[in-house]
Amino acid sequence: AETADPDAGLLAIEQSAYGELRVLQDGPERFLLIDGGAHTGVDTTLWESLFEYVNVMDIPRGYFDRPKRMLLVGLGGGSVAKNYARNGWTVDVVEIDPAVTRLARRYFALRDDEARVFHEDGRQYLRRGGEAYDIIILDAFGSGSIPFHLITSESFARARECLSPEGVLAVNLQSIGWHDTIVTTIAATARRQFANVLVLPIAEPPNQLGNIVLLAADRSLELPEEPPRPQDRFSPEYHRAHAWDNRFVPRTEGVPVITDDRNPIDLWTERVNLRSRQELHDYFRARGATW
Repeated sequence: AETADPDAGLLAIEQSAYGELRVLQDGPERFLLIDGGAHTGVDTTLWESLFEYVNVMDIPRGYFDRPKRMLLVGLGGGSVAKNYARNGWTVDVVEIDPAVTRLARRYFALRDDEARVFHEDGRQYLRRGGEAYDIIILDAFGSGSIPFHLITSESFARARECLSPEGVLAVNLQSIGWHDTIVTTIAATARRQFANVLVLPIAEPPNQLGNIVLLAADRSLELPEEPPRPQDRFSPEYHRAHAWDNRFVPRTEGVPVITDDRNPIDLWTERVNLRSRQELHDYFRARGATW
């Protein structure tokens, strides 16, 4: 069996009950791979995320005048949780794989005081209820793979019941293009449960592989104050401003809704999954990685 080789940049490799986990180091950059797909990338000098969507996920905080409560479904290396905790929010996390949490704490600087972590299935946690969150973030969808039971109309209904009246649901998706079938169908499904749906696109140009942040709420989704507009296009502020400036309300008329009984999402995500892994391999190959 393959073992860790820190000198070669493979800090950890582990087979958990849910997948193969690898922690890779390339200079100051560190990555968490799950079944060959990148779920976290950070610059270890400042512990800042390398993934633009993590910065865009800060936008929902702008709907609230003070820090409140956030639920994150899908921990990864903990970048989203750390960002919210750093800004004073109380953070709960649902992560099905205890091995992911262990690696996040050991290799990605996630502290116990930054997030309370529950090890169980995200939908089961939502089904139990009992907590009222102001933001719920679904971030269990890495490298094009989407847990099919988290994006059905029934699942969104459970999330809505766990939100405060002014609460916001945010979903991280990966697609090929801003108007991919995956985006429009999940938007239509969210629209079945929420009054307003907004898409924050990230990829450039608009027909390329990239992340989409979808927001859903019963409140208005116009921000009280727009994100600041910095000059540095590689900064977190730029990522937020770019996504907000290109926001759009998706067309969902006549688009089928995903339900527990009708859910083809696994078929639709295969091409995204393949493209994502190809680009990840090209990225590491260009850097001379051997793992």
